[in-house]
Amino acid sequence: MKNTVASLLSQQVQFVLATLSDQGVALHLMAYAFSKDLSEIYLASLENTQKVKNIRNNPSVTCLWDNRTGNHSDHVGGQAMSGFGQARELTDGAEKPAHRLLLERNSTLKDLMTAPDVVFFAVHIDRYQWVEGYTQAMTFVPRATVD
Repeated sequence: MKNTVASLLSQQVQFVLATLSDQGVALHLMAYAFSKDLSEIYLASLENTQKVKNIRNNPSVTCLWDNRTGNHSDHVGGQAMSGFGQARELTDGAEKPAHRLLLERNSTLKDLMTAPDVVFFAVHIDRYQWVEGYTQAMTFVPRATVD
């Protein structure tokens, strides 16, 4: 199952981040990077955004990846994966590895990553739920490894 999760994370360059505000669920399209053990997803944002406010007020988030093509074949071969976890802001140098990984995966983020008001987050994933078509579903719980 770990290889299936890693494959979908590697294939996609964006995911949908669901945060919770006073008015309900908010969805944000995000670039990301991930740890080798799949236990963390890294993201960056400008500080003055609704997503940052939401995460600071409620760190519980859900992430969604999929491989939709917009064709009917998605009904049987489409894959969707949710990651459920807690976000934490990275500060005092803890953001440096996330910064490096994000730029390695997403060179187009260079301007964002050098903005004076950029903030970095790590989402610790408690579990992934992966579905293919209507019949296959699996859960994967990453185990953080000590380097």
